[in-house]
Amino acid sequence: MTIIIALLVFLVVILFHEFGHFAAAKRVGIRVLEFSVGMGPALLQKQKGETMYSLRAFPLGGYCAMEGEDEESDDEASFMHAKPWQRFVTILAGPMMNFIIAYLCFMLFLGFQGIPVPVVESFPQSSPAREAGLLAGDRITAINGETVQGSEQLQALVQKYGQKNKPLQVTVLRDNTSQTFGVRPNHEQGKALIGISMARKTDFLAAVGAAWSMLWDTFFSLFGILQKLITGTLSINALSGPIGVVSMIGKAAQQGWMNVLFFTGYISLNLGFFNILPIPALDGFTLWLVVLEKLRGKPLSQKVESRIKIAGFALLMGLILFVSFKDVLRLI
Repeated sequence: MTIIIALLVFLVVILFHEFGHFAAAKRVGIRVLEFSVGMGPALLQKQKGETMYSLRAFPLGGYCAMEGEDEESDDEASFMHAKPWQRFVTILAGPMMNFIIAYLCFMLFLGFQGIPVPVVESFPQSSPAREAGLLAGDRITAINGETVQGSEQLQALVQKYGQKNKPLQVTVLRDNTSQTFGVRPNHEQGKALIGISMARKTDFLAAVGAAWSMLWDTFFSLFGILQKLITGTLSINALSGPIGVVSMIGKAAQQGWMNVLFFTGYISLNLGFFNILPIPALDGFTLWLVVLEKLRGKPLSQKVESRIKIAGFALLMGLILFVSFKDVLRLI
């Protein structure tokens, strides 16, 4: 069941990514040779106009094959003959679709589960907050003297002061009395955690705005993780590959479908984020090539571009194999 759920999550986030490319290409006049649901041998195929629509054996996402995307083509409707802005929009549409899916997942999750409020509901097994004396029902009103008005502000202040390796001064309201406790946070994957589960308030209208905030907060937190990886503050061992992601989806599924919904949004956001980075073999590299073409007044040599993409793809596959090996060791 874990594998089936994981495949469904991968199918959703990758298929909608490719659909973004497909819809944009059709809109700007780039010829789409094939749009496939799934990978591997074709089970069903139907030609409609210039495009072959396929259903393939393995539900591992899909793909959108455009004329002249990876090879030279004399077709005027090919990707390489399209105007720079048309290519830019077509490539950007994939990551943008992932951001849309992430927002919808977050909105539904918050709408049904409720929006977190800075009130302690429960504690995990290892909880610095509980050890410091906090109790369920405490409303957190300040961190190190800064007022807490919402859950997002609480999380931001914990990250702001929790990286200094000093106890946080957590002020709570208990029985209409203000009390302050010294809480030394734990650190996991570069994030400071005080070990509380917050209470939730159901408000579907508020979920519309809260999902937007969740999207941007998570998006910018990925930049922080990337910076820590580059500077060495965060070990590459903290990364997870496909095997690790399947394991995390399984754990989310054990906690209910709402957690799978949230995790789908989180994976979709990650896919969109990494596909706008200038990494060879990913969408971001093509986006930056289009920008470079506009600045130089001419495109990069097809031979040079292909070599860079092949090298980037090899390095990317090497990284995936490395983190997957680490995932297996963790599972063992």
